[in-house]
Amino acid sequence: MRPFRNRRHEQRHGQSATRCLALVFSVLTMIGSGFIIGFGFQTLVEVSFTSSVIGNNEIIYGPYLLITIGILSFVMTPIGFYSIILNDKKVMVTHMFATFVLGVMCAVTAVLGYDLNSHVTSKEMETWMKTSIREDYGNPNVPHVLTEWNKVQQQFKCCGAKNMNDFVKSKWFKMQKKHPKQRIPDSCCADCQAMHERFCVAFFKQPGDHPEKLLKNQTICLQASNRCLSADNSIANREVCLQHSTDYRLSADAYRYTNGCLQPIRSTLEFFSFRIFIYSSALCVTLLLSTIVWLVVHEMSSSPILPFRLIK
Repeated sequence: MRPFRNRRHEQRHGQSATRCLALVFSVLTMIGSGFIIGFGFQTLVEVSFTSSVIGNNEIIYGPYLLITIGILSFVMTPIGFYSIILNDKKVMVTHMFATFVLGVMCAVTAVLGYDLNSHVTSKEMETWMKTSIREDYGNPNVPHVLTEWNKVQQQFKCCGAKNMNDFVKSKWFKMQKKHPKQRIPDSCCADCQAMHERFCVAFFKQPGDHPEKLLKNQTICLQASNRCLSADNSIANREVCLQHSTDYRLSADAYRYTNGCLQPIRSTLEFFSFRIFIYSSALCVTLLLSTIVWLVVHEMSSSPILPFRLIK
């Protein structure tokens, strides 16, 4: 009788340990779910608007999938707690299959993140961006392209794909009726905040370094302050930026974003796409391991709800 009691004690101990492990995975899943929900919203807010500019909608699909997976897995965790505490085998099986499906969705999201990263680092994105400016910027049939390009240039403080000369080759430039033609859009003109960061803050960051450069920065800072009441998002000096001013003492390039958008977009999207891949993969592994643990808990029960046992 004693060996039989020992076996029963060991069996109960194993069941308790497995249930505790299932609860641990549930807690990890809940923490991971909250994290990827926040990251998904951050990605949508900060970079999803670049989809038309880079020619890839995975920067939209990935975050939406992350948010959906996060919400569903967060909701499923209390259900898993319920099935463990009350030993409800029907709910346990439902939770197990739901966890498996969410794990598969995470794997799909990881593939999207990897594919997005491959697109961002390829020559294809650069070609798409140049073609987008040349063919679609200002096209009334695709007004969202103009809107997204303007937002990209304002947020990343850049102009064009490689440089601001990309707009001279565009249909937007060729279709202009008014002379002289506007060579760059208003979104390529530096705002007051950018002027403050580029020229005014230099006195504090580099005191006494390169006196000639500091004097030039001081001059431009003072010139910009005539139009800028504060370091906000209003254009510092549109006339000078577009070379419509007769005051040739002011440098037009100082009031423009002269760098192209390719590199800042590429660096930013590499950051987000890599993390979509990593976070999705990590949650996928956690959910699939959790599924296995739930399966073991189910199979160790005295009367499983499935009509057959998967573990002999």
